[in-house]
Amino acid sequence: MKNTILAFVFLNLAFLTPVFEVQAENVVRSGNEVSIADDQKIEGDFYSAAGKITISGEIAEDAVMAAGQITIKGLIGEDAFLAAGSVDVHGTVSDDLRIIAGEVTIADPVMGDLLIAASTVNILSTASISGDVILLADSVTIEGSVGGDVIGTISSLQIDGLVEGDVDVKVDYLTLGNRAEIAGSVSYVSSNLVTQALNASIAGDLVRNDPIIPVKDTTLSQAITPLLVLLFASLAWYLVSRKTMSQMVKRATLLSPRPILIGLAAFIAVPLLALILALSVLGSLVSMTLMFAYLMLISLAIVGSSAVLGVLLMKVFNQPRSEVTLLALVVGAVGVGSLLLLPVLGQVILVIFFILTFGAMVDLLIRPNVQ
Repeated sequence: MKNTILAFVFLNLAFLTPVFEVQAENVVRSGNEVSIADDQKIEGDFYSAAGKITISGEIAEDAVMAAGQITIKGLIGEDAFLAAGSVDVHGTVSDDLRIIAGEVTIADPVMGDLLIAASTVNILSTASISGDVILLADSVTIEGSVGGDVIGTISSLQIDGLVEGDVDVKVDYLTLGNRAEIAGSVSYVSSNLVTQALNASIAGDLVRNDPIIPVKDTTLSQAITPLLVLLFASLAWYLVSRKTMSQMVKRATLLSPRPILIGLAAFIAVPLLALILALSVLGSLVSMTLMFAYLMLISLAIVGSSAVLGVLLMKVFNQPRSEVTLLALVVGAVGVGSLLLLPVLGQVILVIFFILTFGAMVDLLIRPNVQ
């Protein structure tokens, strides 16, 4: 069933945007507000990050934009990738359109496929999608025409227009309005029956499937394997560089809010900084290096959080010193496993320990000589 490809589509959504050679006619803009007037034309690609972006002119090739609010009134000659709080498309997109946003309104033609991950999506009657519509959303209304299939996972889906292909969705509520015309079949996974108007037409079959409730059949080996992986990684760090692990744990267990505050700030700020640098030709290499270091620190923080937890648990028992020992690593791995068994509270505690460890490592990089 086509729903099986949905997770893979959106997992790789950001990476589907093609990478082109940097040409002189490409334009990069940033600021509080960025706009392209009616009489302006960008001959190449357009890259922008701003608080608000308004496109009234023409972009001859691809557009990649990130903002709080994006409004498209002009023409985009090729693909478009938009990330924003709200997106309004009142202009033609000549190829594929990919959107990650809170609220999305499509009012004009999209000549390729439409991929959207959003909370609310409205495809107005004036819009026409030549290709497939792939959705991951909470509430979706489709009043315009769709030349391909409608695929997705949606809480509430209302179709009130022409769909020339099939409808294959996982929904809570599916509604086919009076103007709904499905040229293919409708297959949906839901606990509720479809609401179909009298004038709605389906040329193919209408098939409902009950949601499959996953049954966990976890064996003992499957339960302890992640803990063994975590323990092995922490032991490898301990054997390769016991000094750095001890410094990290000591910094994390200080009676100070500094590590966790630094961890929160760095965890949020570094990706944003890397994104801004990536929009600039001069900063692209720095952006890649920064993201590589960021991912490396995240991996080390996951491993190191068990060591921090182990040392704190040893303090609770009978060891007052903040020393990393083999026993502390084992206790930390067991502690992580125990917290994973708690439905919500355990995950929250583990996230706190991760942020604490991440902040301690960043603090060590910033102030390596402070004891």
